[in-house]
Amino acid sequence: MENWHLSRNVPIALFLALVVQAVSVSGAFTKVEVGVAENAKDIVALNQSVLFLDDRQREHEVRLARMDENIIHIRELLESQQ
Repeated sequence: MENWHLSRNVPIALFLALVVQAVSVSGAFTKVEVGVAENAKDIVALNQSVLFLDDRQREHEVRLARMDENIIHIRELLESQQ
């Protein structure tokens, strides 16, 4: 079996085109990786916001429950006075 070698009949433009394609593909992969990293940061920030809002919602639910209990006691008090 003969060793592989480059023939002089192959134009250099073909090799330049292959090099340009390789650089383009690697650039595209780099952009994808950067986009994934940015999305990961955004997801972490959104997760923190959601956790904060959940805590606030729980606080509001507790306050509303206390208000409901107070209203019930006031109503009972007013009904007993009549």
